[in-house]
Amino acid sequence: MTQACMAEPRASIIIVTYGQRELTEQCLRSLDRCLGHRLGAEWELVLIDNNSPDDTPELLHAWSDRAIVRLLDENRNFAGGCNLGAAEAHGEALVFLNNDTEVTPGALEAIVDQALAPGVSVAGCRLLFPHGTIQHAGVAFLYGRALDHAAMPQHVFHHQDQELAAARACYELDCVTAACMAVRAATFRGVGGFDEGYRNGLEDVDLCLRIRSAGERIIYRGDATVIHYEGASRGKGPQLWATSERAAAMRDNDLRFVARWATQLDQDDELAARLWDAALEDHPPGRLVTTAEIVVLGQPGGIGPAADEARALLSALVSRGDIPAAVDWPVPTVVPRLNRSMAKLLAHARQRRPVSGARWVVVPSGAHDPHEVPSPPIVRVARSQTAFDLSDAAAVWATCPRVAQDLIEKGLAGDLVSVIPPPVLPAPPGGGGAGVLAILPVHEPDQARLVLDALRALPARVSVRLLPTVVTLGLDRHVSDAIPRAELLGPCSDEARFAELAATADVVVAVDTADRFERRALVAAGVGSASITCNPGGPAAAVLGDAGLADRHSLATTLDKLLSDPGDRIKRAECVANACSPESLTHKLCTDETRATRWFS
Repeated sequence: MTQACMAEPRASIIIVTYGQRELTEQCLRSLDRCLGHRLGAEWELVLIDNNSPDDTPELLHAWSDRAIVRLLDENRNFAGGCNLGAAEAHGEALVFLNNDTEVTPGALEAIVDQALAPGVSVAGCRLLFPHGTIQHAGVAFLYGRALDHAAMPQHVFHHQDQELAAARACYELDCVTAACMAVRAATFRGVGGFDEGYRNGLEDVDLCLRIRSAGERIIYRGDATVIHYEGASRGKGPQLWATSERAAAMRDNDLRFVARWATQLDQDDELAARLWDAALEDHPPGRLVTTAEIVVLGQPGGIGPAADEARALLSALVSRGDIPAAVDWPVPTVVPRLNRSMAKLLAHARQRRPVSGARWVVVPSGAHDPHEVPSPPIVRVARSQTAFDLSDAAAVWATCPRVAQDLIEKGLAGDLVSVIPPPVLPAPPGGGGAGVLAILPVHEPDQARLVLDALRALPARVSVRLLPTVVTLGLDRHVSDAIPRAELLGPCSDEARFAELAATADVVVAVDTADRFERRALVAAGVGSASITCNPGGPAAAVLGDAGLADRHSLATTLDKLLSDPGDRIKRAECVANACSPESLTHKLCTDETRATRWFS
């Protein structure tokens, strides 16, 4: 029942099916769109059916002119089906691809090239749920509450918005998911393939760890994306495992994994600190009996600009005498390393329980993460695009007049909208003198090159420090080649520490478009430093004016101008304090004649 594939393909795509014909057809169509005439030639296609209970075999047979097709008379599960597919394959790399995925242009090429790079044997990519949040951005090991506190694998950034910078970068990990995984064929065969003792779970983690133990590297490519309809490939028919049987299989998988790996695995705290300036957390603190009438919902316990904004709003509410609760959705696995004061404030807020009828302030992390709340919320927006139906909101807090105007022009009632600048916690102004501190948005390579090109043109006497948004693959070498004299710092997840760094700088380059709230630019200005942004009419420009605005053609010119005349540091800090301090936010909430005010009156 077979046929067809060219000699010496670069890669073999292996898809194992069990029912769910429509999903498989969707997956195959996406491969055809992305690879075209190369599919079935340099990209070999191997289709293995695990005795599907529907008409999937008919679909696969229709592809037999472009694929190797094997129809099994038994269900050999994921590991067994993949091993059989690998035995049939001829490619230098093996791409294991779930049939409940849709590939996007360039994704498979990226992970195959990466898996075949010197010293590398496995590569995975960013998987997104169809609605745009993250299904997979790599795996980390955490000590859980089960299995004698063994370190067990967990997806990082699970269910968070796809725009999260940390998930869009490329870095080395111990494991990626076999829902879309490229493996060097010789390495796969050398370690014996997937362990068929696992039943549809943990076989990919086990394989990655065996490959790591053999001295090979595993790379996560956050710049390559595949859509994953997670769990759909198991089917819904009468042969789907009963809940108890599935639970038993998962328990058996866990026990098999722990028996093999528990003594060799620790929690990945060092990895989290190095890549993201973060820690790992298995679960948030339990709720106490203390109640709260105001709730901040979003990612106050996470990392990234929206998380910083949520924490700043919490702090501002505390400053005005409120006792707020903090609710994370989704609950983060990767949490920031905060200063003691903010860590205490956040811990207390996360332990409070909202009362019935509480007022909810929602801070979306991006455009794809709507939240369900028990009553119309106040929604914090930094741009007009959001997953929320803002017409159902009790009020909308826009970060700047331009966003407010965009919302009104799109039909939102004007009395719903207030302009509330991003709150910035007070910090002592610094004296500068340390040259340039530049945020390096490595999750956006074109943007990062723009920053490096502008910095490269500076005179040698100007000190340059680089603060990456995440430690990405090859960052040290890339920075050294671009600007040998630059000091490469680690990421910074705590705004108080960032403020200390910014206070020593003359100019802070903050042209990270992922920071829609432009918090780093405002925090830097709050301690006196000149800030450069690239968002005309954005939050920073609304507070500071246009002196620090630049586009891709004028960044070097703006940088040179501000180094020559950085302006009055005290006046700049006072400008931020007048617009963004917790006290100014309290004043705004108490005087603005909007529905937002009435919620807090």
